[in-house]
Amino acid sequence: MAIIKIMDIKQKRKAKARTLIPEAVEGARIKILATGCSHCSAMRENTREAVKLLGLESELECISDIASIARLGIMTTPSLIVDGKLVSSGKVMKPDQIAALIKEVMDETDRS
Repeated sequence: MAIIKIMDIKQKRKAKARTLIPEAVEGARIKILATGCSHCSAMRENTREAVKLLGLESELECISDIASIARLGIMTTPSLIVDGKLVSSGKVMKPDQIAALIKEVMDETDRS
């Protein structure tokens, strides 16, 4: 009988979800990749609100050009990149969820 630790599975999922995108490291620490659809607009506004809550307004860059998004290797929008790591793709998150995720990833990056 195999015993699977729930924490191991969660850690593997987190590691998998945080793919480093070298081209996204330059520039702002937080990048929202969103085209003009309603989901993208909602994610863009929620991200702006989350960044404002964290006091990081100057760290946000919005990328809406499809060619620029494709150059980063992203094929699903809206997507959120923090410190060059893809942390969310293809879903709309609430501002508090985004803020918690941004803080977590920035803390990980600052520790390493």
